[in-house]
Amino acid sequence: MVRNPRSIAPTRLLAAAALLCVVSCQVAPPPARVDGPAGRVRAAHRAEAEAIREVFEDLGPRIAALLPDADCRAEEVWVQAEPGLYRFSGNSYAEADGFWSESHRRIHLRQDAESLPRTLAHELVHASIGSSWSALPGTLEEGLCDVVSVLLCPDDAIEMRTGRLSAAAFATGGLELEVELYLPPSAADGALQVGSLTRMRLQGPVAPSFDPEDVFAVEAGLSTTQLPTNDKKALYGLSYLVVHRIVERIGFVGLHQLCVSATEAGYDEVPTSWLLDAAGLSRAGRREWRAALQQEIGIDELTTLVRLYPDLLVDSAARFLGRQTQLEGARDGAAPVSACVRVTGAGTQLSLDLDVGPDGLRRAAVTSLPETTGRPE
Repeated sequence: MVRNPRSIAPTRLLAAAALLCVVSCQVAPPPARVDGPAGRVRAAHRAEAEAIREVFEDLGPRIAALLPDADCRAEEVWVQAEPGLYRFSGNSYAEADGFWSESHRRIHLRQDAESLPRTLAHELVHASIGSSWSALPGTLEEGLCDVVSVLLCPDDAIEMRTGRLSAAAFATGGLELEVELYLPPSAADGALQVGSLTRMRLQGPVAPSFDPEDVFAVEAGLSTTQLPTNDKKALYGLSYLVVHRIVERIGFVGLHQLCVSATEAGYDEVPTSWLLDAAGLSRAGRREWRAALQQEIGIDELTTLVRLYPDLLVDSAARFLGRQTQLEGARDGAAPVSACVRVTGAGTQLSLDLDVGPDGLRRAAVTSLPETTGRPE
């Protein structure tokens, strides 16, 4: 059958116009370009592109060696002030430090991300895992990416772990802590040490009615998923918890085998019961999830929490010292206070000192907080 050329021309014109619109709407690539064996890196400055190229070339083979059915498909990495594909894409990635575009085979990173190497590792996992991993439900692929990035970029992983675990704890009712405070005998004006024990729950902006098992149903990592920011953070935290516990028990190979077995059994996704069993969790509810989260808080995470929320100590010290009339004579100088912070139900505790300045309790501050090791246990 011969087609009328006049009827074909408008179609070709429309297709050409659509292509021109797509090309013209794309963001311009960053100006500095560096090519290497792993692919191309673009950034605002050549030195920045070179630094990311080195990380790119280091991480790809390590991810492939760590995960079954993993082979990097990313051909380019763009470091941008604001990660994006198109000039008029709205705020799809407004809160993201990075994302993987499968259609462009390209990773986009935020220039001022808290950790570019860790973000790159996270996105490289998305860019590397094969179709056999597609049975991971809900947000669990994000948890897989986070667990791998912690392992491969440990020097700055504690802040990410602390953020993920605390966000998840907020979603399950808050993080339960015990704060014990003591005045030395001299400040207490006697031979006896004066002390106080306060139990508190550190809560965040996520409603405690949040259902933890939503992590198996909601794909929080998709740019098209409309979720409040804090709910998305909570799901990422719960995903990290689940995948971390599974990998601790059966490894990445075991997690991958769950995906393979589910597909072979005719499931589109790994059943929730399989994942809960592999993670050592049950369907008992929010309380058990919170207990599991609290067990994950180690000394470095607790130290980071105290740095992030110093008021939990300062306010407790102010209330405690306000009840101690013996302190009145010490306000001309500084009154030392010993403190111990514990995670309820876990073996983690942190000892430190507080100073109360000469102008009163509101000037109490952490003075002996230890440095974190920067590496998860």
